[in-house]
Amino acid sequence: MDSKGIKLSQVSKNRIDTIIGHIEHYVPKDTRPFVIKLSLMHGIENHSISSELPTELSSSAWEMGSIINGNDYLLAKHLIINELQKEIDDEKIIRDHMKRFIELGVKDIASLLESDDAIFEEEFLIKLLSV
Repeated sequence: MDSKGIKLSQVSKNRIDTIIGHIEHYVPKDTRPFVIKLSLMHGIENHSISSELPTELSSSAWEMGSIINGNDYLLAKHLIINELQKEIDDEKIIRDHMKRFIELGVKDIASLLESDDAIFEEEFLIKLLSV
């Protein structure tokens, strides 16, 4: 299985592009998948399964494709199942939760950048890793 079919909001796509602009020279390759996977893990770590999406993040404007696949997808799926505390066989439910966690994770990471316009990339990375 993979993340094909998950559609993120345009707001999150724009935020992902901004984050990429800040870290692309620190990540050796495939910056977009790195940012999306990081956002997913950040969302799972810092939000609950019942966290509501702000209205501007509830649309489905950008299909991210098969960015999360293989072992990364399996890990995320089991982390979500752990959060739900019940077995889920329906991949649509897993993908819906992945979308929520990615959107919330992107929002949190982007807010680190928005909190200080003069932030240096090194400071951003330190803040990101310490959250």
